[in-house]
Amino acid sequence: MESDLGAVFKSIKRMWHTTTGGGLAVLGPGDRPVQSIQGRKLPAAVRRALVEESPLDALKTGKGYWWVTSPSPGLLGRVQLVAWAPNDGGLDHLLQIWTDMLAFSFGEKAVADQLTKALVDAWDRLTFLYELTHIAGQVTELPDMLSSIVHLLAQVVSAEEVFLVTGDDSGWESVTASGDLLPQPAALVENIPRAGRPVGLAEIQPALKRAASPLAQVGDMLVAPLLGEGNLSGVIGLLDSRQSCFDSSDMQLLASVAEQVGALIEAVRARASRLESQRLEHELEIAAGIQASLLPAGLPLIAGLELAAYLSPARLIGGDFYDIAEAKTGETMLLLADVAGKGTPAAILTALVHAIFHGEVSHRRDPATLLQVINRILQPDLEKAEAFVTAAIVRLESESIGFSYASAGHVDAALWRNSEQSVEFLPATGLPLGIDPTCNYHSQQVALNPGDVLYLYSDGVTEAENPEGEILGLTGLSDIINATNPAQAKEQIRVIVESLDVYRRDLPLRDDVTLLLVRALPERGDSREVIPFVIPAELTAVSQLVHLVRNLDQTLPISNAKHRRQIADDFALALSEVVTNQVEHAFQGRKGQIHGRVIVEVDKLVADLYDSGVPFQPSKSPKIPFDPDDPPERGYGLRLVRGLLDIFECRRLEGERNHWHLVKMFSGVDKL
Repeated sequence: MESDLGAVFKSIKRMWHTTTGGGLAVLGPGDRPVQSIQGRKLPAAVRRALVEESPLDALKTGKGYWWVTSPSPGLLGRVQLVAWAPNDGGLDHLLQIWTDMLAFSFGEKAVADQLTKALVDAWDRLTFLYELTHIAGQVTELPDMLSSIVHLLAQVVSAEEVFLVTGDDSGWESVTASGDLLPQPAALVENIPRAGRPVGLAEIQPALKRAASPLAQVGDMLVAPLLGEGNLSGVIGLLDSRQSCFDSSDMQLLASVAEQVGALIEAVRARASRLESQRLEHELEIAAGIQASLLPAGLPLIAGLELAAYLSPARLIGGDFYDIAEAKTGETMLLLADVAGKGTPAAILTALVHAIFHGEVSHRRDPATLLQVINRILQPDLEKAEAFVTAAIVRLESESIGFSYASAGHVDAALWRNSEQSVEFLPATGLPLGIDPTCNYHSQQVALNPGDVLYLYSDGVTEAENPEGEILGLTGLSDIINATNPAQAKEQIRVIVESLDVYRRDLPLRDDVTLLLVRALPERGDSREVIPFVIPAELTAVSQLVHLVRNLDQTLPISNAKHRRQIADDFALALSEVVTNQVEHAFQGRKGQIHGRVIVEVDKLVADLYDSGVPFQPSKSPKIPFDPDDPPERGYGLRLVRGLLDIFECRRLEGERNHWHLVKMFSGVDKL
């Protein structure tokens, strides 16, 4: 390195250490790469960046951050800065400024092209740089930074006034070194060419005259645009009463300063935006915690019934919630509500509904009456918020297995009738809360038989959307319910949620999803183990089912371990062949999902699979051996399935669905 720059390098290193607590090294043309800084060995990525002369921004390691900078494009001076600091702190731009200024010093042509001799003679090499970087590192508020910049520039240039104009299309504000207001700053910004270069008075004077701006009458003016992320964020300029007093050296200086100031402004705004985002995120986390605390701590244990619930907001806080309370006569009351909208306003309204529900439920037992009271109390708040709430309330009967149900504009509740193996829907019994304060609701009495299931859910379930823009709908929900029964309530919720994920594929959750299930327990003696599942219609998903069935090995009611393993392996192989045929023939490359269940019974293994693919009937070839030296071209896998199973059927259902039924008997093996 050149000896006359030694003091500058020491000053830079001292400033870096004082500001960040880290270390810094400067590498000029011909210098050997450093191996460590302050005893810290350079990471491999840092050494590679030095060798390749490529920049590296804030590489995070276990003990801090590393940077490698190279001169900006167009600078001929070859110089690199490698730095380490315990914290990030948005220091990238500061290092880049130092690198560029040192590059000016190392390259004579760069000095001639970028900084005029007049500027070099007027400055003590890094005086302006040091002060500007000091401003970048110490001043956090934008108005203070802008004031510091214009006063600093006023000390360097020979001009009567230095000004900065910042803002956006909604308004522009000026800052001057003298403290005087700049007349009509908007006219100046709106008429400056956005070419990224400084312009003189002669170039913009006609436009200023048309705008009747007093700035058109000054002696001389030099203005440079401030560009941030490709957009004009303001201007910086020089004013003087003397005519033709600014020359090419002033223009080059202003161009350099404008580039740096534009980046500084963007950095301060980004930092302010980041801090505001962090503040809002922290507040949302607090609100989410409060909202979560409003949910029931647990679900009640009710003879003959099984309850399960699930809630997942699309954001940190949402408008869906469920609640459980006790009526005045002791029955359990269930509430599932959906406030129109998302975010903080919806969360506040959910808290109001929660409070009113708990305040009124202890005095009433009729769901319809309770909805009417909540509607009347909520009306003024919902009217102010221009919002509404859909809600369903269920009273679980204490004298018999059943429930009383009322709905304020909520999506249809689903009811699985086990004896008919079908789904029916319970429509709303009145308008949403907040629409009409005089609305009358009515309750509907419903009996539950063993194995029946009531599904309360929010519209985030049925309005789940796939990448093709199709919603799941009531038909899609019915398909899932049909495939998951007679599994336990919590298992059904798991598969419904997984089905929504598979249906959306890579799309994020757009609406809150809430589920509340009430299942009438089956009659005694039903000891079947039911495992529902959903997989995407893809060959890569077949292994999931194979793994599921093979894991049943230890639970099969067969005493001989070898026989248990053989039964599980045979059934897993048959299931994998069927799913492969579903994917290849029923879906034929289209996206979709396969629902189903595996049931472990006392004397057999059963699997039912459902898909919405095209009709497909496998060949009913007899279960006879075929010549392994001359196997059939097609149907090999399904012939194998028929050889492994006792029952194998495929039929077309209403709603354009295929149903595959597989049975493997335990006959011929020792059962427990």
